[in-house]
Order: sequence, then C-alpha cells, then structure tokens
Amino acid sequence: MRVLRAALSKFAVIATLGFILSAAADAQSIDQNFPTPITSTEISGTIKARDIGDSRLTSYFYAFDGGQGDIFINVVTKNFSGDIDVFNADGLRPLTKMVIYSDSGANETGRLIYLRKGERLILRIEGRSPNDDPADFRIKFGGSFIALAAQKAEEAPTIVRNGGEDSGVRVNSVGTILPSAPKPSATRKPKEIVAEHTPSKPAEEIKTESTAATPDPLPSKQSDGDSETVFENKTAKVTVVPAAKPAAKKPPKTTPPKAAKSAKQPPPSEGKKPDPLASIRLIVRMKDGELIERPMSEVVKFSVDKGVLTVILKDGKITRYSILDVAKVTIE
Repeated sequence: MRVLRAALSKFAVIATLGFILSAAADAQSIDQNFPTPITSTEISGTIKARDIGDSRLTSYFYAFDGGQGDIFINVVTKNFSGDIDVFNADGLRPLTKMVIYSDSGANETGRLIYLRKGERLILRIEGRSPNDDPADFRIKFGGSFIALAAQKAEEAPTIVRNGGEDSGVRVNSVGTILPSAPKPSATRKPKEIVAEHTPSKPAEEIKTESTAATPDPLPSKQSDGDSETVFENKTAKVTVVPAAKPAAKKPPKTTPPKAAKSAKQPPPSEGKKPDPLASIRLIVRMKDGELIERPMSEVVKFSVDKGVLTVILKDGKITRYSILDVAKVTIE
C-alpha cells in the first residue's frame, strides 16, 4: 500500500512539472522588458505568416541564467528567415548573433558562449516566414545553462483609452484604410408618418366674427359678382370666401418635329496596343550556367534583401535565389 501511494505521488509530481514546463514553453513574450523565463533545456515556437506586402518582423524575448563556463546553443529552424541574438540582461551587451536564411528543408546551426561569471541573459528571436506557411524554430541549451524556476509571467502594461467615441476608421495590418460599415437608418414611428400626410389647411377658409345680438333679422345681401355672401342672425355674422377658380389652361404650342439628324457612326475600334515591356526581358545568369529569363510584362518586382534575390510575378509566383549562386542580373 505504501509503495502504491509513493508511486501515485511521484506520478502526480511529474505530471504537474510537465504541465508547468509546457505552459512556460508555449508562452512567448513580445516585450523586451517582460521576457518569458526558460524553465527547461529546450524551447520551440511558431511564427505565423503575415499579409502580402507586410514586411514587419516578429520578435520573441526569453530570459535564462548562465553560470561560469561555456553555454552550448543548438538551433534548428524551418521556413524561417531572421536573426537569433543573445544579450547580457544588464546593459544589453551583445554576446552572439546567428543570421538564418530560409531553405527548402530544415536549417541547423549552433553557438558557444563563454561566461567569466554567472549572469542573466536575454534571448531574442526576430524573423518572419518568407511565404504563406508558418516558420518553426527549436532551440536546445547545454553546458553551464541554468533554467529559471517556473513562475507567473508578468503581463506587459496596456494603454486604455479613456472615454471618447470610436472614430469608426478601420485599418488592416499593412495600414490600408478599410471601408466603414454602413450605419443603420433610424426607423420612424407610425404617428410621424400619419402627421406628414395630414393636410394643415382646409379647402375653403371660413372667417367668423362675433357681433352683438339684434332683435330683428335683416335680409341677406349678395354682391354683383357673387364673390361674397353675408348672413346675419341674432348671434353672429359669418363670411364665406369661396375658393379661387382655377385659370383656364392654354393649349401647349406644338412645333413640327425636326428632321432627325443622321446618326453618326462610331469610329472603328482600334486594336489592343502591344505592351512595350513584352520585348524587354529580365535575365538571371547563375554561376552553374543556368539561365533564367522572364519578360518584364510578367514581372511585378525584383529586389535583393539580405543576400536573397526575390522575383515576384503577376500570377503570384515568388522565386528566390541566393545571391551567392547568382553570377549576373541584366535587363535586355
């Protein structure tokens, strides 16, 4: 029974330690002031691909201790282009730098760092994926490497906007302004619609004037033009003004139709103009004798960045060549 309890407690300790180490490995800090502590001799991670045209790099920061002696660092990357640096935490003095270019397969490299005394070190992984696939990296440590104790990582401070209304302007990762979403139209109540269609004035205007009561009624009077009628009784005198008669409309003048002008025939459409870039070609001559030709009408952009010649075509195809293998690039 005691042996079973000891085995169960040992298994629980190992499972808890593995959970802590896996959580620490998954955490990746992008703030230099709050690096992720390395709690084991191996770390790994993934860098997601960015949008087309977004040339920004992704940076991860880790912290570990080194004792007196040699520290061995082994790096294995896949589809990763960038730098891996190690700094002294006190003053950020650079100790080593590894420049990595992406290749079709996995790349493996390593460094050895000698320390005269024990100190805290910062590991920076800065790079990106050269295509639409994510970039992977795995780093192993040895020698006088000292892992940090697992602890709750400090969260970087965030800036909170106080009050104010949202401007409604949206941008993507490149900085292009996206069209704003249409605002919902305000719905009107049925009472407002009925009030708009209710006439404000009657067809005939009736004026009422109060008068003093008379003992005997007087005969009614009618004008010559029948434009006004007056009635008098013992209580009030009412004046009725009839609505104005509409004036007789004159028949519109008719003009003889003019002779239709002869329709002009559209000029014959000209043929599609040839592309002047079709006769110009981009020629890349490799050191092994291979010759690569592309018409400039199909090339969107070609550039050299960190020793890599990149050619982008209009159909979206991207080709990269190491500048060490290129003998000559010409446009003819």
